[in-house]
Amino acid sequence: MRAACLKGGRITVETLPDPEPRPGQILVRPLFNGICGSDLSLRKQMAAAEAEVAEADLPIIVPGHEFSAEVMDVSKTVETDLKPGDIITALPFTHDHDGPQTIGISPGHQGGLATLSCVDAVRAFKVPEGVAPDLSALTEPLAVGLHASRLASRNEGPNLVIGCGPVGLAVIMSLKLDGRGPVIAADFSAERRAVAEAVGADIVIDPARESAFTQWARADFSPASMSPLLGRELRGLPPGANIFECTGVSGLISEVINSAMPHSHIIVAGVCPHQETITPLKAIVRELTLEFSFAYRPEEFEEALARVAQHGDLVSKLITSRRPLAETEAAFDALAKYPSEIKVLIEPGA
Repeated sequence: MRAACLKGGRITVETLPDPEPRPGQILVRPLFNGICGSDLSLRKQMAAAEAEVAEADLPIIVPGHEFSAEVMDVSKTVETDLKPGDIITALPFTHDHDGPQTIGISPGHQGGLATLSCVDAVRAFKVPEGVAPDLSALTEPLAVGLHASRLASRNEGPNLVIGCGPVGLAVIMSLKLDGRGPVIAADFSAERRAVAEAVGADIVIDPARESAFTQWARADFSPASMSPLLGRELRGLPPGANIFECTGVSGLISEVINSAMPHSHIIVAGVCPHQETITPLKAIVRELTLEFSFAYRPEEFEEALARVAQHGDLVSKLITSRRPLAETEAAFDALAKYPSEIKVLIEPGA
């Protein structure tokens, strides 16, 4: 098979042996694969490892954990209704003798940036008839946003989404499709703000010009007092906002805590691999709730796929470019460099 191989910080397209499905897996042919921010982070980490690990000891990873695919082969020993020719998308998680693994991130578990891959049959979902495979490749990031939005159950709103990349946009879409609002969206990129508005944001903010934390009046909302003891009504839970941190930028969690209105529920959906320092007193006196969101549940993934089928016009707004497998490294570079890029899709068979 042909595959985009990540070794150190370099990505090259190589010919590798075809993968062999393990027990419970099916062989698939990836059709479209989206590049995720975590893929960019993985490349940075691998590049940093080059200075510490001998060339021969660097692992080769075939990235790609958000993809649609055609089923190529199903062993008779695999219990599934799927059959060759079916179009699927799948949760990119599996198990081996070392425990849980992530397809496209864990070495030895090739992802969707290849002409062949393997997924667990039990974690594969058939794409509904008529749904384009490029759109169904976005099921995974949409499920991430759906899960994060559903964690914010303490407050009715308003909702502030910081960062309008794929996850932030998925949060906005999920909130609005659930009938929850208003939604304030903040991003430095004019292109991303435009897409945020197109998928449902009620108010869009350029943080370079004004603080997103001073826009509550525009959402017809008045922040509660600093402490419930200072309010006129001592019974019940004072209202607060839902704040979604969707960038993973170092230092932003602390900034959100320091700037949040009292009683806010902060959901951290952006992946930051660095150490963070916070001042607990800032959160204590505001009675903030800080919660971290990871991935999704299988039923949320299935619901995200149903939403792709129902709202393809919205989902398509996230796709900014499509490239063949040979341009994978250039696609990684473009996504890391240009904020105008949101979801870049690779077509392994092109």
